[in-house]
This record gives sequence, C-alpha cells and structure tokens, in this order.
Amino acid sequence: MGPFPYEKYDKKSYRESKRRRRQVLMQSETGYIKPYRRSKKRIIIAVCAAGALLLAAAITAVFTLLPRQTEAQSTDVRLSAAERLRVVNRASPLEKDYVPQLGKFDSVPVSAGIVHELEEMRGKAAEQGIELKVTAGYIPYDEQKKLYEANLAEFTKNSAYTPIRAQAAAQRVVPEAGCCEAQTGLLVQFDVTNPLAKAFIERECINFGFIQRYADNKQDRTHMDPSESAYRYVGKYDAEKMRAFDMCLEEYSEYTDNQSAVTLK
Repeated sequence: MGPFPYEKYDKKSYRESKRRRRQVLMQSETGYIKPYRRSKKRIIIAVCAAGALLLAAAITAVFTLLPRQTEAQSTDVRLSAAERLRVVNRASPLEKDYVPQLGKFDSVPVSAGIVHELEEMRGKAAEQGIELKVTAGYIPYDEQKKLYEANLAEFTKNSAYTPIRAQAAAQRVVPEAGCCEAQTGLLVQFDVTNPLAKAFIERECINFGFIQRYADNKQDRTHMDPSESAYRYVGKYDAEKMRAFDMCLEEYSEYTDNQSAVTLK
C-alpha cells in the first residue's frame, strides 16, 4: 500500500459512504430510507444556469425582431454649406489625398452625407412604380487620372485634333484628376435609360437636394459637355433656389459669394 495510504483519499467516495451511513441510521430509527436529494447548492446553480440560457434566448429573439438600421440611418453625417456648394474644376481642384466620409447606396460608394437622401428618393420613385438606380458615384483621384488619360488617348488618335484641342475636348467629357466632382462623392450618375425614371429625376431631384450638374444651356459656365445622368447634391434649400433662379453651381456660387459680401458691408 505504501508509506502514505491517506494520499489515496477520495473525497467523492467519502461523501457517498457518509450519505449511506446516514440512510442506514435513519432506517434503523424510522423504518424507511429517506430518498437521496442533491444539495441545495447544486440545485441553485442549475436553476441559475437555466435562467441565464432563457434570458440569452429572449435577448436574441428581441434583437432579431427589431428592424435593422440601414447604412443611411446608422451614419449621421452633416455636410456643411462649404462642402455642398464647393465648385470643383481646374481653377479650384481638390487635393490628391482628399477622400470624403463614404457610405454606399446599394453597392455604389458615395458621400455618406447623401445616402439617406438617395434612399428617400428611391422610395418616392418606387411609390410611382419607378426603379431608381445609381450607376456611379465616388471616384478616387488615381482612378480619375486613369479615366482622363484613357479619354485623352482617344482624342489624340483622331487626326482632326491637335494636342491642345484634344486636351480641351477630353476635359469637357472627363475632367482631369483632382478637377472632377466625383471625388467629392456628391456627384452621382443615375440610370436614365428608362424615360419614366429620367422624367422623375428631372422633376423631383430638387426635393431631395440634387441638381442636374451639366445642363445643355450652361456649357459656357460649366465648360463641360451636357449630361442627362450627372446630378450633384447641394441640399434641398439651395437646389430649390438654383432652379428658381435658373442657375448652375458656378453661377450660384458667385451669387452666394456676392450676397455674403453685401451682408458683411
């Protein structure tokens, strides 16, 4: 057995033996054996564990039933007037490393500050049985550079264009990197192949803060070829005023600057 037999002491066996001795003693005194019951401590632990599991299941069910927040609802981004009304062109380019706070409308990256407006606009279109789609949004500096260079190469191939004329023509279609408002995330391209969608966007855009960025009758101010699909977010108040005054963003920017100057005087 060895020099230290007490080292083989088994606590569980000892408790079982002690329990049996008590049952034998009780039988001799009362004539029956009291059924063995688990300790109160074990019962309490089991009850607490069961309660914790039930609580976890209830919490999970509640959060499952709650409506999920959309990206627009969970992101509260406020755009300043300076951001909304900034004109981006060769005279006022963006920094190469400029990146706005981004969100997504479906799978298209756009400024996080306009996701909610696009969602509301799509909802209004859906009420009229029209599907609203955005085909392009934010374009980073490096990607814009590639687009411009590819576009310039096409004009350069044309013998009718001198290098200077090719550059000027290319810039009216795809601006140079840093000179394109797509880098702000506020310029979006809508799918206007459906006449109903096109008409809806033209009619309702200002109610959601958008304007047609490159209108046919404003080429002398925008220095861009007209586009039926390009819309810029400026905010509902300013969009309504721009339509009322028949102004493009360049004209409206000058107007607001003049108004500010008069106010300061």
